[in-house]
Amino acid sequence: MRIGSKKNHPDWPRRLLDWRLRSGFSQAGLGEKLGVSPMAISRWERGLFEPSAEVYIALGKIAGPPECWWFWARAGLSRTYLQTLLPGRDGHH
Repeated sequence: MRIGSKKNHPDWPRRLLDWRLRSGFSQAGLGEKLGVSPMAISRWERGLFEPSAEVYIALGKIAGPPECWWFWARAGLSRTYLQTLLPGRDGHH
């Protein structure tokens, strides 16, 4: 998704960059893990494009708790909804 002007620059690019650096991934390494180019990672971190919901879900799986919840929320998934999918949470799994 293409993002508008830098005047209304969102905070998610910085948060994504900070997480990647803390996690020790290069842009190429993270891109390889996600099946995207290093240029795609760069564009996300500069706020030019936002990752798709599928990519945010994959990032959450890579990040693990507690960061996973932020990534999954960006994908539009609520913590409450996700917890209902976990085995043993509602007695149906």
